[in-house]
Amino acid sequence: MTTLVLLPGLDGTGDLFAPFVEALTGIDARVIAYPTDRPMSYAEHEACARDQLPRDEDYFLLAESFSGPVGISISATSPPGLRGLILCCTFASNPLPVFAPLAKIFGKLPAMRMPPALAAPWLYAGRASPELRRAHASAMARVSPKVLRARVSAVLGVDYQPLVQRVEVPILYLRAKADRLIPAAAGRVILDLRADVKLVEIDGPHFLLQTEPHACARSVEKFMEHELQPDPPLDVEQSLRVSKLSQEDLWDIDREILTQSARSFRKVARVVSQVMDKLSTRIPDVPDVYYAQRVRHLVEIGKLESQGDLHHMRYSEVRLPGQ
Repeated sequence: MTTLVLLPGLDGTGDLFAPFVEALTGIDARVIAYPTDRPMSYAEHEACARDQLPRDEDYFLLAESFSGPVGISISATSPPGLRGLILCCTFASNPLPVFAPLAKIFGKLPAMRMPPALAAPWLYAGRASPELRRAHASAMARVSPKVLRARVSAVLGVDYQPLVQRVEVPILYLRAKADRLIPAAAGRVILDLRADVKLVEIDGPHFLLQTEPHACARSVEKFMEHELQPDPPLDVEQSLRVSKLSQEDLWDIDREILTQSARSFRKVARVVSQVMDKLSTRIPDVPDVYYAQRVRHLVEIGKLESQGDLHHMRYSEVRLPGQ
């Protein structure tokens, strides 16, 4: 069973994931919680989350709202076992830049709780059940006002945009069409930074996982299932193109693969991408899956060492021998 690690929103308790977890099928959901009594920076939230990540198993990471920067920062370091990142109604940098000057001031305001009635229009947009309202109120009551204040201050001061381009795993972005809290522009920033991000828009408010759990679960399951598939074989057209490669072409490909490899492990997908870029003019129209096949060949003859399943270029790594 595939593991899905869930990073919570502003409350940090993880309690509000219950409807979404219940809607998942065939997935082992693991909820991460943050301390409710200790104000922390984004770096400290990340450290807390890292301590709770799975060991020695593959997993996907879902980061909701406040936790988006945490998920992005973790994923940018390519931790072992991470297969994909799912971002839900979230951001890589301050989603409300007009309030950026208040980042430091907000952290010094008197501790106080926002009445649920004031937060409701921004979070539920009239779609919350009585059970959800009670669950939200209960979760927020567990969290110190100082903690909530520190988290809002962190949001107003965060900028993890440079880290988005360092994420090597596939990314799914779930956007709520009726989100009144996080503007669509916050998601577009991520899409502009990574053109390969898969965007799924669902009709719902900011509390998307809570009000539309089944639609979200199906989108997440589809994304995970797709990313767990091995690299596809060459199709007929690709096979025809590859059959025309000369022995000199193959030598050039293998030499460039070794050149783009290093003494430390690198993702096969990264090596393949760099080789394709270098040889795009000299040997055009060769598909990435064929380069991945050449990587496997170099491993078989001892020119490279590997870890992970080489039939998944995104989730395997190679290095030059000799370490």
